[in-house]
Amino acid sequence: MKTVLLISSLVSASQVGATASAFCLRRLGCDVIILPTTLFGRHPGWGAPGGEAVDTAVLRQMWEGIAAQNIKFDAVMSGYMAAREHIDLTVDIINHIRRDNPDAVILIDPVKGDDGRLYIPPRRANAMQSRLVPLADILTPNLYELSYLAGRPLKTLEDIITAARSIRPKMLVTSVPHHGQIGALWVDKTQALYVGHKSFPEVPNGGGDSLAATFLAHYIIGGSAALKTAQQTSVSAIFHILSAAISGGHSELPLTAYQDMLITPPRLLDIQDISA
Repeated sequence: MKTVLLISSLVSASQVGATASAFCLRRLGCDVIILPTTLFGRHPGWGAPGGEAVDTAVLRQMWEGIAAQNIKFDAVMSGYMAAREHIDLTVDIINHIRRDNPDAVILIDPVKGDDGRLYIPPRRANAMQSRLVPLADILTPNLYELSYLAGRPLKTLEDIITAARSIRPKMLVTSVPHHGQIGALWVDKTQALYVGHKSFPEVPNGGGDSLAATFLAHYIIGGSAALKTAQQTSVSAIFHILSAAISGGHSELPLTAYQDMLITPPRLLDIQDISA
């Protein structure tokens, strides 16, 4: 069994952040330990969320208790950072885990914005870029976040691939349009692999959190040799769950109802090698 440290927002009544990510990781057989950067009642998109960001001193004390258990972590996944100091603590934690296990996979989901705008302060977004991004083995930005990291608009697949390779060696970019579809593009030094599907006019929140966690689970369980399977299975799974959400009129991502799709999607979407 693989063990993952998940550092992200905890939102009780919404399938987003650590609530969604931890469910996906656990359903796929990973043990998950959560450090919650927020304690919210619901997604802020519904209105006042209730709750607050977790004080960094409290998070540090929680981490000290976790570290005292001498747990070997196979991966770290970081998501929403509710304060600049959360980033500093996450850097310390990643460095600690890497000293203990140099093979631990570090996945950074640089949660900072979407639809052409930031939803965290620029100072925090820039700290994430300068401090967390360089520690990532795998980055999972959406297209807007990659554009922000690159410092320029990215309009073509060639632009996206070039920008990704200039930032980190391995990246799964989401919300990438291609030939009338929307999908996820894996980029590393030698490959560019795309899995796309029809776009939705509107979907419940949490798809990005769920996709990153599902991809990470398949990746660390199957090993880097299973990269294509991890990408194809995770994108297909979240596509089918989003489809079920829309057809069923769900306002939240129905992860529990359709959890088996995380393991075996009804149909695998095509994977396209666009490396050339």
